[in-house]
Amino acid sequence: SNGHTWYGDIKNTNKTGGDYWVRMTIVPTLDDKGKPLQYVGICVEITDRKQAESLEKSRTHILELITKGEPLPVILNAIVKVIEQNNPDMLCSVLLLDDTGTHLLSGAASRLPNFYNEAIHGLEIGEGAGSCGTAAFMNQRVIVDDIQTHPYWVNYKELARMAGLGSSWSEPIRSTKGKVLGTFAIYH
Repeated sequence: SNGHTWYGDIKNTNKTGGDYWVRMTIVPTLDDKGKPLQYVGICVEITDRKQAESLEKSRTHILELITKGEPLPVILNAIVKVIEQNNPDMLCSVLLLDDTGTHLLSGAASRLPNFYNEAIHGLEIGEGAGSCGTAAFMNQRVIVDDIQTHPYWVNYKELARMAGLGSSWSEPIRSTKGKVLGTFAIYH
């Protein structure tokens, strides 16, 4: 009402439930005495920029945790939370190999059910030990489109069904020398 330009970033939801951002700019047109006659609104979608800003902020936060010497579980949980916040339809986990290099231990999984995390804690790696156990054993990415029908999940499909997991993507976490340290997994 004072004749100044206003702008702000607004978060909206589309028809499918996804979020998107717009920058709204409202510019007044003035009469010859400098009083507003009308306002013109301009909207520009800025979702990509907002996502990039969010990821950079999260990356900085995680690097700060590392430089402060925070414990590994704190850092791993921060990484998992960042990915899940930016991709709400994903559930993520990090599993770490034990000292013997034969069993996976829970490292971070903030949104997976506790009963699921407890059941896979100590999982022996091997071909057919779910996506993560197989990925750690074979030292390669494992993608499973349908957990209920895939042979790697025969012994764990009921557990996955109870946890509401339909598909999975598991990637080995490797040292700089290529040794498998654990796995990072995304579930849908």
